[in-house]
Amino acid sequence: MKKLLATIVVAALIGGAATLWFVFLGQHEQERDILAKLLKVEQELSETKSNLLGYTKFTDYVTESKKAIEGQVKFLAAKVDREYVHIEHIQKRTIGIKSEATIIVKYSVEYSFGFDLKPESFTVSSDKNGIVITLNKPDLVASPAVNILSHEIPSSGVLIDEKASVIFVHQQLFGIAKQRAKEVKNEEAVIALCEKKLTEFLVDFLQKQPNVSAVPIIKFSYK
Repeated sequence: MKKLLATIVVAALIGGAATLWFVFLGQHEQERDILAKLLKVEQELSETKSNLLGYTKFTDYVTESKKAIEGQVKFLAAKVDREYVHIEHIQKRTIGIKSEATIIVKYSVEYSFGFDLKPESFTVSSDKNGIVITLNKPDLVASPAVNILSHEIPSSGVLIDEKASVIFVHQQLFGIAKQRAKEVKNEEAVIALCEKKLTEFLVDFLQKQPNVSAVPIIKFSYK
């Protein structure tokens, strides 16, 4: 009887200890799960913070952006091609003999437009909405390239030299092309093209900077 009682007591003690052990293990597993979840949340917060910083990191490179742009006038010039027709009336008089002709010239002009990118001529700033470049509107950054495509002289007097006439007209076309540039540079499509060239350069520069995840909207403000 005593042996039986002792056996029961021992069994009860072992069972109680086992129960406590399993309770302890269960609590330990819960703690590990909670700790793992906390670590995961902390990691996600860290990644989110890093991503958010990446979206605003471009502000650290505004000064460097301006320096990178300075002096890039010719590199960032927008090429604009136009074709025109010019009609020139030529007259010559020698020893009382009058001679005249009309020459019709078809020619092309390649314009190079760009922004004035001297350090004192523009600014680059940033705010929560993005980057703002303040500067003057585009202008010619090189002399127009004039190329005669074809010419025609419907009728010509005996004193008119065709070759000399074409050379004469060609010389006049440079001045005409410069005058027309004043209108061309103000075309919305030309301004947009110049903005595109500068924007692409700046985006490429910023994307290469450390920890920059995104480049914001780039806007232009004209003086």
